[in-house]
Amino acid sequence: MNEIIQSLSELQEQNQAAVLCIITESIGSTPRKAGSKMLVFPDGSIKGTVGGGSIEHAVIEEALKLMHSHQVKTCKYELDNDLGMQCGGHTNIYFEAINSAPRLIIFGAGHIGKTLSEMAIPFGFEVILVDNREGMLGEKWGKARLISNDFAQACQEMEFRSDDFVIVTTYKHLYDEEIVAQVLSQPHAYLGMIASKRKAALAREKWAELGFAQKDIDKVYAPVGLNIQCETPREIALSIMAQIIDELNKMRKAE
Repeated sequence: MNEIIQSLSELQEQNQAAVLCIITESIGSTPRKAGSKMLVFPDGSIKGTVGGGSIEHAVIEEALKLMHSHQVKTCKYELDNDLGMQCGGHTNIYFEAINSAPRLIIFGAGHIGKTLSEMAIPFGFEVILVDNREGMLGEKWGKARLISNDFAQACQEMEFRSDDFVIVTTYKHLYDEEIVAQVLSQPHAYLGMIASKRKAALAREKWAELGFAQKDIDKVYAPVGLNIQCETPREIALSIMAQIIDELNKMRKAE
């Protein structure tokens, strides 16, 4: 009990993801009783236990599905019929994703990228800024994580997640096209690119030539941002942030 509470505190301080699993009801013969707790981490490791054997394996599998999902749910497990255990009882387990903040990855730390990163953090996003210009990320950037690297190399080294929001706004349109092409083959929830309508249309043709499915190309937000009258970097960043929040809330309602 105290070990789990201490771990939750440490996870909060380090902003690390996990899923908390709690037995809320235990009827009949079961290996662990109500109140038993377990933390499941992204690599499948655990702290605490909800019973070992088949029940624990099933709970870990469910927890890994919920990792970074922003979800809370309860599952009922029949220990004899469902899991083939000799106990014969049933258990209800509550799952809660911990520190499942959505992640915003911004390629390009220019005026729009910088402003967008500042806007996103108060909305609970974990922000990553990537730029290939030497010294560009040397100034203070608040709570954003900074990656100074070649864009292609950064894409190859980054472990993309299915809940990632990705914005591409570099200083060269060729870079933008290439980054989107790399991200298209990676897990993500949202992908947007700064572009005029003409450049966006040409980019879509190039992505199709590279073999990407039209249904995936159509999901790229280009031009990115809500269709409102905006001119300054701050106004453009605001239109992008509004679109991201809109999409995030739609996803959460659909879960």
